[in-house]
Amino acid sequence: MMDNVGNFHKTVKAMTHATDAKPPRATRGWKDPGAPQGTAAFAKAMHVLDLVAAAPLPVRFTDLQKTSGLPRATLHRLLAALLDKEMVAVSPVDGSYQPGPHLLELAGRTWERMDLRAAAARAIEQLSQTTQETIHVATLSGDSVVYIDKVECAYPLRLHSAIGKRGPVHCTAVGKVMAAFLDADDQRALVGALVLTRHTETTLNTPTRLTAALASIRAAGIAFDLEEHAIGIHCAAAPVFDFRARCVGGISLTAPKVRVDQRTLKKYAELVRDAAADATRRLGGRSPTAVATR
Repeated sequence: MMDNVGNFHKTVKAMTHATDAKPPRATRGWKDPGAPQGTAAFAKAMHVLDLVAAAPLPVRFTDLQKTSGLPRATLHRLLAALLDKEMVAVSPVDGSYQPGPHLLELAGRTWERMDLRAAAARAIEQLSQTTQETIHVATLSGDSVVYIDKVECAYPLRLHSAIGKRGPVHCTAVGKVMAAFLDADDQRALVGALVLTRHTETTLNTPTRLTAALASIRAAGIAFDLEEHAIGIHCAAAPVFDFRARCVGGISLTAPKVRVDQRTLKKYAELVRDAAADATRRLGGRSPTAVATR
């Protein structure tokens, strides 16, 4: 740990010497004239690093200079400091820049430590306060759903659910939304392994019906349970994604039909979608749609 701290201070020192006496022409929100010595240099280097990391393809020096607004000499020195610490890497073929091995290592450590329950905590609390209904966070475990967090509703009429409890996939909104975003092979295997117990008249109890429903859910990005698991209960759920754009969980809202009809549920579904998007962001994740449009 002390070695890492020492390296960090050396990097900041190197970045301090890497800057020109005059500030860059462009101010893009990262310049702080009143910052302590060394902070401005670090902010400039982080800005350059962010430009390299955010680029969909390796980026050339001329493009970095244009987008960063930094003088040529300053950019050269900052890139040299980042290269020295392997935060960026340069192509021996065309001299373009891309994220370096040390940056990827740090990102990997961060992703490993991210926790779905912690990432969703704020979002589900706000969702519960807005709707006054029961909110769950769940993951997919084998052929069932596992509830890992819950915010109870504010009404006397409540649902019997608990953290750690398992539930079915095929007839719950959160189970269906997670299954919908599995890879095709994994989804096919899961559907084939499920016991499609018919709990109500609306339960999807055949592989063909379930598979068709999952395709629609994936396209919509939201799933509903309209009394499919229990008579009188409505649910809406949205997926949470990790940095690889894989669905790692879901957030759901559950309410009695007498309190939340289908019209109200559809309105709440957009709030559930927003909560799941917030959890995805806090988890460092991205949706498959965002990946596809890059």
